Amino acid sequence: MKIPTILVIISSILILTSFTGCTSSYGKEYSTVNPGVLTVGITPDMPPQQYYEDGELKGFDIDLMKEIANNMGLKPEFKIYEYGGAHEALLNGEIDCLPSMTISPERKEDMDFSRAYIQTYVVVAVFENSPYQDLTDLNGKEIAVVTNTYTEEWAKRYLGSLNANIKSYDSIQGLVSDVYSGNIDAVVTDQIQLDYYSKNSNFESRIISEKMTIEYWAIAVKKDNHNLQNEMNDALFELEENEALYELKNKWYD
Repeated sequence: MKIPTILVIISSILILTSFTGCTSSYGKEYSTVNPGVLTVGITPDMPPQQYYEDGELKGFDIDLMKEIANNMGLKPEFKIYEYGGAHEALLNGEIDCLPSMTISPERKEDMDFSRAYIQTYVVVAVFENSPYQDLTDLNGKEIAVVTNTYTEEWAKRYLGSLNANIKSYDSIQGLVSDVYSGNIDAVVTDQIQLDYYSKNSNFESRIISEKMTIEYWAIAVKKDNHNLQNEMNDALFELEENEALYELKNKWYD
C-alpha cells in the first residue's frame, strides 16, 4: 500500500524535531542537556538564593529557575554540587545553566551570561564592636571568604597588599561558625548575604570602607550557546514585564 505523501512529510518533521531540540521565540533552535528539561546547577548552601529547609530546596534561585523553565516549556531539574563543582559542570556540558553568577571579564572567557537581574556590592564586614575602622587596619589579620566565589577572587586581588591572611571556606556555614568563634577578623561577602545573616543570625556587623565593587548577577550558560542565552533573556524580560521578577525579589531580598 502506498503511503500518502502528506504522512511522509509530517513524519519527517516529527523525526527532525525530536533531534533538533526546542525552538526559541527568536525562531532559532536551542538545545538542552536533556530534551524537555532545563538542568540547573546549584550549591544549596547560599541562603537566601539556594538552600535546603526541611529537606526541600528553597530560595530566590530555585523560584526563579522554575519560572524560567515554565516560560520555556521545560521541566526544571536541579543538580547539586560543591562550591566550584557547578562551574566545572557547566564547562563540561553536564548542566545547562548556573543562576545568580557574578558577571566578570574573567568568567566571560569561559561562559556566556543572560541579562543581569540583580545588583549588589562586594563588602568587607566586621563585628559592630570591632576596633577596625579602615581596610589598612586589617593588615596581617584573618579575612574570611567562601571558596570559588567572586568575592574570593576580589579579596585575593585587592586585599593581597595588606599582607592579610585570606582564609577560604568550603561552605558559608563553616565560615559563619568560625566568625562566631572569634577566629576571624573580617569577612568579604556581598551585601545580600550580609543582610541575610545580619537579620537571621543576629550577626551585629558593620561595613568598613563602604561598598567596594558593584556586582551584577545573571544566569550563566555554556560558552557560545547563544540561542539558549537569548531564550533566557526573553524569559527574564517577560518576568520583568509581568512583575513576577519584582515579586520574587520582594519575597527573598526584602
